[in-house]
Amino acid sequence: MKKLKAVFIMVLLLVSALSLYFLFSPRYKGTIPTHKISKIGYVEHVNVTVLVDNNPYLDLKSPWGISLYLETKDLRILFDAGPDPDALRINAEKLGINLELLDFIVISHEHGDHVLGLEYIAKLDRNLTVYVPKHMSASCKVWIKNLGFKVVEVDATRMIDEGVSIIGELHGPPYEQALAVNVKDVGLIILVGCSHPGVDKIITKAMNDLNREPYAVIGGFHLFGARREEMKSIAKNLMESGLEKVYPIHCSGDDFRKLFEEKYPEAYGDGHVGLMLSFYGQGHK
Repeated sequence: MKKLKAVFIMVLLLVSALSLYFLFSPRYKGTIPTHKISKIGYVEHVNVTVLVDNNPYLDLKSPWGISLYLETKDLRILFDAGPDPDALRINAEKLGINLELLDFIVISHEHGDHVLGLEYIAKLDRNLTVYVPKHMSASCKVWIKNLGFKVVEVDATRMIDEGVSIIGELHGPPYEQALAVNVKDVGLIILVGCSHPGVDKIITKAMNDLNREPYAVIGGFHLFGARREEMKSIAKNLMESGLEKVYPIHCSGDDFRKLFEEKYPEAYGDGHVGLMLSFYGQGHK
């Protein structure tokens, strides 16, 4: 078992390394598939905490990767788990977040900097449901199952709880999904992992499928090393979608963060590990 685990981790690390190549490859250019949801419900508020991010803050661990923690009145959700079980554990403890209380986990895609932290959660609760893209590699799904989790494959956009929806997979490569929370009188709070298909494409799909306006997006935008014209185009697309707040972290790149802050200072959010956000009717903080 230890040998198989070591081999799988090596494969994941190789896949993550190859993802650096995809940073320079074209974004998703196909027709965006639509799967409309008639009723998605809403929540009164949602709190979002950046548990893991490579943008440092204070003494929190900041390896290359991402993990976001969401909390509503009734739910506690982990979106991605970062690359390191210890970093996830240490940061959660320092930020006062009890991951033993999680209701379920959503994984955006299979790269190691988004899934390897699951080993820590497995030690706390081996019966949690983990939602993954349907076309995630079989080896990654088997690894997650062997940790003791119940794996649920997601193809099309679906509501998984009142006001909480998974945005169905798009191909980057790899296949990637996102998470959206509909906050009453605010709009969609959208969480993205790496946005290999293009963050603007994911936002468009969320709007089309859920028939709601976006308010905020946070996560990796896959723009590290991107050409300036591409960054300007995506920034423009994001603002034209109606977003009020944009928090580029993880693989978004310092160049894009600087560009977006200069062009759209009121919409720019300076994201980093340890950032805590609250979204509720009539505003956010």
